[in-house]
Amino acid sequence: MNKRFLQAAKRPASGFTLIELLVVVLIIGILAAIAVPQYFKIVEKGKAAEASNYIAAVAGAQESYLARYGSYCTTLTSCLGTSTAFDIGLPLASALKYFSVTQGAGSSTPGWSASLQRRTPYPAIYSNYTMTYDRNANPPLTCSGTNCSDMLP
Repeated sequence: MNKRFLQAAKRPASGFTLIELLVVVLIIGILAAIAVPQYFKIVEKGKAAEASNYIAAVAGAQESYLARYGSYCTTLTSCLGTSTAFDIGLPLASALKYFSVTQGAGSSTPGWSASLQRRTPYPAIYSNYTMTYDRNANPPLTCSGTNCSDMLP
């Protein structure tokens, strides 16, 4: 019996020690703590791109509207051809998934502005931020809210 016990004891141990497993778990935890916030930042930047794209489309539509009618449109509901938004195929504000739109007169005449507020649910780190475009302001695109300067193009 002792002979079998000694033969079993001479075999090399296989597997991982508890310390090795703890080190691996610690490394994975550190990497996750760094990567997860960056992931959420990238996702939110993608959603903010919706607002930037919409503002760029409205800016083009406004310049076209100015060329046709001699003034800027200050509200989406009072413009000619509102069923297709300026008659050039601009998507309606209600089509935006992540933002609600308010459009108005600019800070000086002639001008126009548009504010896009992040709809709920929004990530806690960025809160309920608003991106505002004012044609006559410098810079024209601003962001108000927590940590939203990262969202500007």
